[in-house]
Amino acid sequence: MTEAPPPGWYDEPGGDRASLRWWDGRTWTDVTRSRAPAEELPAAAPAEVLDSGPPPRPASDRRSLVITGAAVVALVALVVTVLPGRGDDSDRLAERRAGPATVAPSQPAPTTPTPVTGRISDRVARLSYDVLPGTWREWDRESFDGLRSTLGYYRITQQNAPNNQTYWANVNSGPVDERTVGPDLPDTARRLVGTLAARYYPDHTRTAVEQRELTVDGAPAALVRYRAVFDPDSAAGYSAGAEQILVLVVDVGQDTPSALYVSLPDTVQDLWPAVDGLLAGVRVLD
Repeated sequence: MTEAPPPGWYDEPGGDRASLRWWDGRTWTDVTRSRAPAEELPAAAPAEVLDSGPPPRPASDRRSLVITGAAVVALVALVVTVLPGRGDDSDRLAERRAGPATVAPSQPAPTTPTPVTGRISDRVARLSYDVLPGTWREWDRESFDGLRSTLGYYRITQQNAPNNQTYWANVNSGPVDERTVGPDLPDTARRLVGTLAARYYPDHTRTAVEQRELTVDGAPAALVRYRAVFDPDSAAGYSAGAEQILVLVVDVGQDTPSALYVSLPDTVQDLWPAVDGLLAGVRVLD
């Protein structure tokens, strides 16, 4: 099987030559845009197929999301540089799981980040939620470990983090990966927290831990929320010394629950009080 192409704008697989669709590195999302006038249309011949398998279909019930205000988002996530989004993605390319056979790309990834405002509607995760105050860009990175797909938004909070990485704040959503799902929602939330903590954060101590079951728009849910205080030696060179982290797992009536993942470093500590409003505004989509 050939390796899936990197995230970027690609020809609409449905054949609409006036549109481009966002490929998140693992699957087609529901995010589309019109082809800019300056972008040449490819030759009328069919796109080259990399192998004999069928091209991926646009995700309609998975983790892509239609973003009100032109945004991309299996969780609401704000992460740091060492994380999949907290840093340069080059160290993760070797670990990327092979994707489905895909049509060869004809358009590069966008060079200018797309700003997002308003509200995110993730049709794959069946969750919608607000965009926090401030300037954010649509999610254009790989999916987080523990999620089948990832949509949402993020902000770079440190450009010159160690190892030539960037550090982010993220809010993301997506369906929970089958391997992370536990026997119930609280256990699934704890498993997802553990996966994210081990993969994307320096050594840290959890403080102000909150764990509870609740309902979200009438649906059963489980919440894990805590502050990660980084070990000074492990986090040397990073601007952030702590992070506010929230994982909300919701039974949205699909084969696996969906998650909202919020990760806000203390360099944007002014946003921490807004997390309560973000949580209260989460809705389950039909």
